[in-house]
Amino acid sequence: MTEASSESVDAAIPLGEGETVVWTGRPRVTVVLPAVVVGLVLVAAGIAGVVVGGSVLPALLVPVGMAVPVWRYLQNQRTQYVITDEALYKRTGVFSRSVSQAMLYTVQNSTFSQSLTGSVFGYGSVEFEIAGGGGFTYRRIGDPRNVRSLVDEAIDTDTVSGSRRVGQSVPGSIDQWRAVREEVRALREHLDQRTQ
Repeated sequence: MTEASSESVDAAIPLGEGETVVWTGRPRVTVVLPAVVVGLVLVAAGIAGVVVGGSVLPALLVPVGMAVPVWRYLQNQRTQYVITDEALYKRTGVFSRSVSQAMLYTVQNSTFSQSLTGSVFGYGSVEFEIAGGGGFTYRRIGDPRNVRSLVDEAIDTDTVSGSRRVGQSVPGSIDQWRAVREEVRALREHLDQRTQ
């Protein structure tokens, strides 16, 4: 896991006053490898088309083949995931930018997953279920189990079941709650008498 300070966080992420950065990360650079393969195939096809076909038209595949991995690399580098003591953030976009935020208290459940290659190379994805619907996913990050545990600890959930821990404090004393119960009973009796 990467511990970071607020200086390493992209300026587009709106950190609040006193908000402490707990973790920051990016998708693993290995996500660029499929784009490199596609790019090499396109470059080879363009060169082969020029040599075999004698036409210049297939040569257009060469710059496209070179652009595919460069674009994917830029997407990877411009994606940043941040966990603070108050919220989750996700910044994406190369030329434009999109910043998503979810407050920690809205996280209801979390899961992590790893593909076969992710298990071998130590990366995976963490998905957070947010109150009110929707999800928030950190894709292809290193050590997803620890990232999930970090968030679960921050929101005080059970890392096995993903559910809220029981035993969180309830405001007020037992005597205060008994007084509320008596008031509700008296109100109910009063309403029952008026309806008869």
